[in-house]
Amino acid sequence: AVGTATHVLTSNGAGAAPTFQAAAAGGAWTKIGTVVASNDATLTITGLDSTYDTYCIILADIVPITMNTYPYIHVGDSSGIDTGGSDYAWTAVGWADSGGAEKHDASTGDSKIQIIGLHTVGEGPGEGMGAVMYLTRPGDGTTWPMIHGRMTQVTSSPAFRQQLFAGVRLAVITLDRIQFSFNSGNVSTGRMTVWGISHA
Repeated sequence: AVGTATHVLTSNGAGAAPTFQAAAAGGAWTKIGTVVASNDATLTITGLDSTYDTYCIILADIVPITMNTYPYIHVGDSSGIDTGGSDYAWTAVGWADSGGAEKHDASTGDSKIQIIGLHTVGEGPGEGMGAVMYLTRPGDGTTWPMIHGRMTQVTSSPAFRQQLFAGVRLAVITLDRIQFSFNSGNVSTGRMTVWGISHA
């Protein structure tokens, strides 16, 4: 018989007719959400919960409207995004393509997680940034929400730099959302996607 919507034709082994059945569960990574920038002040994805212990957030082909800007991450719960003046602590360190000295910056009480050291992101031809980061705590976890990752940015092309960063929300919250923005101006183009990573 013909299956219902979303069913797939499935083999039942040698000598048995195939039948339509519900598709198997997804893989180890499940997409929670994705958002494409179009001159937006922020990129926000909701839907994070206790289903996964770890989430991966990828920023792809991100370009700011304003030259020499700093990229920020915020998290929040059902009440909204947390932006209090001492909600976060973070650290970031970067290296230039010239092999110059590392650039480090940090804060123990801030209104955001800054994912870049003492460098900035450019908006000219070929300039922008990308990042891969992990949120290593479920939405209802008992630790402070921790984010860490790596990003690469181009400013004053062809100069480029890499950054390592880590940040924490200085409270135990029922986290269900994450937000990206710049310290000045909007996000011109690019995409943010969040995946939940299964532990089984």
